[in-house]
Amino acid sequence: MADKGSIYIEILPVGHALEIAAIDSETGREVRFVAPKTATEDEIKQLARAKMDYVMRKDAEARNKKPPDSRGGIVV
Repeated sequence: MADKGSIYIEILPVGHALEIAAIDSETGREVRFVAPKTATEDEIKQLARAKMDYVMRKDAEARNKKPPDSRGGIVV
C-alpha cells in the first residue's frame, strides 16, 4: 500500500496487557492484537500499522491466487 490511510485505534486494558483493535478508515478492515501494558502510544501505532499492512497484503495475495485446477472442490 503506497498511500496509507488513517487507522482508528481502540485500546482496551485486559489484566496486565492491552488489547488493541485497529480499523482501516478506507476499507473498514479490522485487526486485533495484544500488546504489553508498558507499550507506548507510538509503539502501539507502529504495531497497528504493521499488522494492518501485513493483513491487507495477505488479503490481496489471497484474492489474486488462482485455484490449483478448474474442477473446484476442496483442496485438503
